[in-house]
Parts: sequence; C-alpha cells; structure tokens
Amino acid sequence: MIPNQSWFPTNLQDRAAWYVNFKNQFSAVAASLDLDDYVTPVGNDNLVFQFVADIHNQIKAFDDAVRQYRKIITEDNIGKPTPDFPPMPAFSLPAVIPTGLFERLNKLRTKIMAADNYTDEIGALLGILSKSSDSIAPSEVKPSIQTFAAESGYRFSVVVAGRGESDMWDVLILKKGAVTWQSVKTAVGKSVDVVITPTTAGEAEQVQVRVQLKKANQNYEQPSDIVYVTVNP
Repeated sequence: MIPNQSWFPTNLQDRAAWYVNFKNQFSAVAASLDLDDYVTPVGNDNLVFQFVADIHNQIKAFDDAVRQYRKIITEDNIGKPTPDFPPMPAFSLPAVIPTGLFERLNKLRTKIMAADNYTDEIGALLGILSKSSDSIAPSEVKPSIQTFAAESGYRFSVVVAGRGESDMWDVLILKKGAVTWQSVKTAVGKSVDVVITPTTAGEAEQVQVRVQLKKANQNYEQPSDIVYVTVNP
C-alpha cells in the first residue's frame, strides 16, 4: 500500500524529506500522545528510508558517470586525457526492519489522530493533515527542463520549456545526502547558467535539479520533474 497523496508526497526525495521531519517531530510529541513505544520503530523506518533514497541517487549518479565515461573514452579525440572509471557505490544497510513500512506509517497516523491529546497543530507539525482536494488536483502547467554541464567551473545550464504564464522561475538543487532543496538561481526567459559551491573542492559532483515557476513572486503551478547533472571542477 501507499499512503494517500493528500498528505504523503509522491516523489521519492520529497518522501525522504517528509520522513525526516515526521521522525523528528514525532519523537518530540510521542510521550504526550502516549505513543512512546513507536519512537524507536519510526526511527529505524526513517533510517532505512533515507538509505533507500540515498542509494537510489547514488545508483543514478553512477549510471550517469559511466555514461559520461563511455562518451569520453569512445568519442573524444586521440590524445585527450583518459578519464578515471567512476567508483562503484558502497552499500551498508543501517538497520533491518520488517516489510510494510508504509502500512505501519498509515496505521500509526490513525493512532496519532485518535489520541486523546491530538490536535491539528500536532498534525500540521507531523505533516499528516490531509490537504484540500483543490491543492492536490493536477495542474495544467508543468515545465520541462534540460541541463547541460560545462567542462569546468562547477557550472551548468538549465533550459526550461512550458512556462505558461509565469514571469520568472527558481532553479532548485538537492545535493547528495541533503534533505532540503536549495534555491540557487532565479531567472527569466528560457535558460540560465548556474554555478554551485562543491561539497568537496576539486571533485566532480552530481546534483539533482528541478525548476519551480513563479508568478507575481509566488509559486506557480507544478515544479518540473527532477533531472540529474554532474558538474566538474
């Protein structure tokens, strides 16, 4: 089963960010709800969910890096530097949990909302309140984006199509291991160049990228799908 999208995100990385907040907030309110026994299982479920989300990113990054290696080694001219083959991702499961993480979450939400001391303020902190049907209705406008990495300088370009009636847009990135999207550029028109600060200076880095349209300085319609780009020193 999958929790209802009226309160649970549909995107893997958004779900990972949601779960971090839920775990932290639940740890703070569990005692007042007489649900202390659930704190450790929720923590373990969160550890595994973060692991799965991170490994998903690492595998996609490795796939992109291998593709880039293949392109350089086969298409570059003789005499160009030989690239290093990208390192394989390392996996280490942080905890062993029973199957049924989403079902446990759904049942715990029911218990939380039935607790004597539950309030909508607690529900809002935990992120378990259902949104109105209007807020989850599919929007008509959803931009599509392409990214193009420069050869150096931790620089990449973003090209946006399908901007509807927006008058500007934000470029958002999510670095490996991060749980919060970071706005790195606001732009108008159809393209913009972005330079990021690397996590480790001198090393190539893959980041997730998406675009949020804006209109009158407010978010406008749906964000784009997520794409990956590897930037180079």
